[in-house]
Amino acid sequence: MLDRQLRDLVQAAATHAEEHADDADHTVAAALLTGSGRTVLGLNAYHFLGGPCGEITALANHAAECPQDPVSAVVAVHGPGQQVIPPCGKCRQVLFDIDPTIRCVIRGSNGLEAQTIGELLPHAYDWRATEQAQLLYMWQGYESSIRDGSKRQTIRVDDPFRPGAAHIVFEKDDGTVVTIGASICSVTPMRRCDLTDTHAQRDGFTSVAEMHEALDTHYPGLGMDDPVDVVTFELSKQQ
Repeated sequence: MLDRQLRDLVQAAATHAEEHADDADHTVAAALLTGSGRTVLGLNAYHFLGGPCGEITALANHAAECPQDPVSAVVAVHGPGQQVIPPCGKCRQVLFDIDPTIRCVIRGSNGLEAQTIGELLPHAYDWRATEQAQLLYMWQGYESSIRDGSKRQTIRVDDPFRPGAAHIVFEKDDGTVVTIGASICSVTPMRRCDLTDTHAQRDGFTSVAEMHEALDTHYPGLGMDDPVDVVTFELSKQQ
């Protein structure tokens, strides 16, 4: 169910579509809602090379009219049938790049509803992530050994990292999440069979055999000739 603002947004897009979506080149109208409550309209312009969608022209109008008033919601309406339609993949990515929390009105099983662009595009390329510290997820049972310094290494499979800033993350069984600031010092690729007792001791184990038991638990089916990454890290000084 929509709130009043989103109902008005849908009506604005529908009216715009009815007034202007009058031929095969202009079939979709879009409406944006801004943080201050302003509505900005757009209309697609079909071209066989790929003309702009209604959402894109609305964003262009937003950039020209009120760029400092952030977009909070969007809806697109197909003119000929006055149907609310979801954004295409290109528009989803563009909107996601602006703000993943922008709400998008779509038709669900129980009528019109609003979902965030992040919910519509769960595995989008997120340029913000490239500027943030890496997340190194660890089993909660390793927290004490990481904090006391006896574990300064982890073996990773198909989980690439690079030297640089990181956060060690523990997702606990009780639902809490604990994060520790850290730096990844080195990443060394090798075969599992080349791991040694020295690697095991840096990882907080007494022997390589014990470490292999842990690897079998974390990575069932991992073969002895399969590639692994030896990732070393240190905690941030404030920890």
